[in-house]
Amino acid sequence: MLTAHRARLLCLGFAGLSFAFVAAWVWHLTGHDGAVGPDWKPQAVDFTAFWSAARLAVTGHTRALYDNQFIGAFERIHTNMPAPPAYFAFYYPPPFLLLCLPLALLPYLGAMLLFLAAQAALLWSILRRILGTTWGWLPVLCWPGFLVDIVFGQNGGFSAACFGGALLLLDSRPLLAGACLGALVCKPQLALCVPIALLAARRGRAVAACAATALALSLLSLLAFGPGAWAGFLANAPAARNDIETLPVKWPVMQSVYASARLAGCGLGTAYILHAIVAAAAIVLVIRICLRRSRGGAEMAALAATALLFSPFLYIYDLTVLAVPLAWVAADAARTGWWPGEKLFLLAVYILPPVAYASGLGLHAVIGPPFVLALLLLIERRAAA
Repeated sequence: MLTAHRARLLCLGFAGLSFAFVAAWVWHLTGHDGAVGPDWKPQAVDFTAFWSAARLAVTGHTRALYDNQFIGAFERIHTNMPAPPAYFAFYYPPPFLLLCLPLALLPYLGAMLLFLAAQAALLWSILRRILGTTWGWLPVLCWPGFLVDIVFGQNGGFSAACFGGALLLLDSRPLLAGACLGALVCKPQLALCVPIALLAARRGRAVAACAATALALSLLSLLAFGPGAWAGFLANAPAARNDIETLPVKWPVMQSVYASARLAGCGLGTAYILHAIVAAAAIVLVIRICLRRSRGGAEMAALAATALLFSPFLYIYDLTVLAVPLAWVAADAARTGWWPGEKLFLLAVYILPPVAYASGLGLHAVIGPPFVLALLLLIERRAAA
């Protein structure tokens, strides 16, 4: 039985493993690439593209930063990137470039630490409010999902904070909740099912605020960077799709049904069909929850889980979003009572991101989607109850 004492011990164990993992990662970066020295900068993180894009934007190269060869050359000069063809492409839309822009004012390492620390502080404060006073800080601070986000230097914490903010605010301040979801224009593949859920829940003010926020951020980025940035983004978008369709090396670090099917040997069309079937099932579940208009928390927890099943373009660091539905279920269970086997299942989802990462790299098996779908079913049951 998973008692409170055992749960605390497990969290402490995860904290120790996380520390060891980060230490091993730093050792790998500094011990294997020969980059130790006053100009050392971590290389194997996606943050390289964020920082480089911000630096190029402030110098006026807004369209060129979407040219993979151009940004690759910049990275090799300024971040110790290995020789061609190695590079990290910037596939994000210009609204996300707005968030990256302040990073250009700092050296690489300081910018990366600020980027990750700001995400952590925002996400942890939101999770703490979702969990309430019944829970302590330990499970939040030891959340393994954010560890994977740190390793990649990615923005999973920002995506999770958007869903978490909407969860907290939807019932009391729907306009602010819609604004939180509108900020997902920075990560559009996770926002595809947002309008469906809000419309099904008849959250008119949230829909309006979501659309207005997305439009405002898009227009602001147009004013800040000019039409060249949007032209470069749209011209480079097919390259992102080409990556997941033609590069098998990408599939083990993805967590979509599409990637699972590709690793199992399915063709392109079959993989998309299988993914569409699961995505449709997830949409049906979230619509059922939203039509009840029972609680905003249940709606947003279900929406966050559905977002992880909807887009085929989903990487391992996006599982950081799981923190939001996990926190909601845990808080609801603490208030209304635990169901049989629920604690062990939540524990399995809690440790899923690093386990899924290891499974993808070591076994070439994508294990995330079944757990996410099961979590969505659990949310649906709790919402009905």
